[in-house]
Amino acid sequence: MATIKEQAKKVANAVWEIPKSAKAGMIVPAKIIATDKLFKEMDPGVFEQVTNVACLPGIQRNAFCMPDGHWGF
Repeated sequence: MATIKEQAKKVANAVWEIPKSAKAGMIVPAKIIATDKLFKEMDPGVFEQVTNVACLPGIQRNAFCMPDGHWGF
């Protein structure tokens, strides 16, 4: 099975989208704002965290991760 990162598709310049199907419970897609280089260097925890946000009750359109995204709180 593909990792969450592997399921992300580039949808615009510096915009990546992880589909709702990437993780059980996702209500909306997750979007990551990052250059190709930055995206490749992001820690797997970043993808886990943004998809967790996409599972939160009440979320409406997308969960976003900005270029300074990192794992942790």
